[in-house]
Amino acid sequence: MRTLVSLALAMLLQAPVAQAQVLGDPDVIRLLMMDFGLPVEMTKDDSGDPMIESRIDGTRFQVYFYSCEKSCQSIQFSAGFDLDDPMNATKANRWNRDKRFGKVWLDEEGDPFIEMDIGLAGEGVGRKNFEDTLDTWRIVLSDFRGFIDW
Repeated sequence: MRTLVSLALAMLLQAPVAQAQVLGDPDVIRLLMMDFGLPVEMTKDDSGDPMIESRIDGTRFQVYFYSCEKSCQSIQFSAGFDLDDPMNATKANRWNRDKRFGKVWLDEEGDPFIEMDIGLAGEGVGRKNFEDTLDTWRIVLSDFRGFIDW
């Protein structure tokens, strides 16, 4: 009986954790990405802000953190592709016009970068929503690789 009560208490204590909001703590984001099955390496960007390096389906990408006073207010997923032949602006604009998620821009050499921003200000987002966002990013990367014949 004591074991049953202990088990019930443990389940009650864990329930709020599963439903907890995802705020802009880089370590929490890192752990959630690991729970999603992604390899992660916590590092810093050129400005010294937190940054995560990861991969989905063999495609390397970064997670940048913005407005990180107490808690980061937003993050951005970003992946760049070094193409043999430059992508033209017309093709990049076609992606941006036709696709809801994933904004494309070109560097000086015509190499495309695709980004997706996530707002975490205020109450943050739910864990399930964040997992769905990671899955959306996975789909965006897959679709974009097909779009550029990667």
